[in-house]
Amino acid sequence: MNHDVLAGLPLAPPLKGNPPSPAEPFVPAERRARGKRADESVAALVGSVSAPALRDTVETLAAFHTRHTFSPLIGPAADEVVDRLSSAGYADVTRRTWTNAGHSADNVICTKPGTVTDGADIVLCAHYDCRTADLDDAAARAPGADDNASGVAAILEIARLLAPVALARTVRFVAFSGEEQGLWGSTAYAAALSASGAGACRVVNLDMVGRPPADGTVTVERDLGNAVPGNDAASLAFGAVMAQAAADHTTLPVRLGPIYASDYMPFEARGDVTIGAYEGDGNPHYHQTSDAPATLDYEYLADVTRFTLATVLAEALDATG
Repeated sequence: MNHDVLAGLPLAPPLKGNPPSPAEPFVPAERRARGKRADESVAALVGSVSAPALRDTVETLAAFHTRHTFSPLIGPAADEVVDRLSSAGYADVTRRTWTNAGHSADNVICTKPGTVTDGADIVLCAHYDCRTADLDDAAARAPGADDNASGVAAILEIARLLAPVALARTVRFVAFSGEEQGLWGSTAYAAALSASGAGACRVVNLDMVGRPPADGTVTVERDLGNAVPGNDAASLAFGAVMAQAAADHTTLPVRLGPIYASDYMPFEARGDVTIGAYEGDGNPHYHQTSDAPATLDYEYLADVTRFTLATVLAEALDATG
């Protein structure tokens, strides 16, 4: 997660620890038993999320000495993401190179086509690069387990489970590099979408979702102002879907907060409907060599993956809107 540089994006606060407004507790419409009133196939998929599979991905990514965007290891890290998506059965997995300030790296984009073409695409994203306290040190040991192998692991697990499922809406699973330098990869991808004439997307970003705060909560982030206020209402509604999914499929207490300081910001600025999940502040291993796989709670990460999967299904199985 980028707490330091936001590439000049409007109204984005410079520090993740200083949100523009505090998170508030979410009160679900009805705290239902897990799976009750839900489609059986959705409940089955959500119940299939594997904490061991999530841990395997985190450990594999954290085993790279670093995934700093300027390190020669950023390419092999991208290879690992590509290989896992291809192994899940996806044919459309591509690497798209961006260049910024003399540096280049790749975003990984996996597209799962929907059965209809007139709905908004869903972009499920996370960044795979990491860093230590010194942003310019591309050689230091940086496991980046929570920030942000956790988010990438969740996306890869959701992609694995959705591979055989027919969806109405197109879903794009995207892993960004350059997030820690100022959202470079996501800014390039959002610009490419605009240049291609792509319509507004519904964006779900996962950044630091593997280590619960002291109160065990998770924060569902919504768009509150920022560059394009006109997309706020849709974001609030989309966030309510995610928050209710957490209530329906997990026992995690949910807080509602603002989007800021991560890869959804360039999409919000182009008019997309953006939300995210975030564990909240307080990880003492943030941007440290100690951000290792052993510091994560994999049942917590599995629960975040479960309600994110349920959120994607709520949108992707619906051909309207």
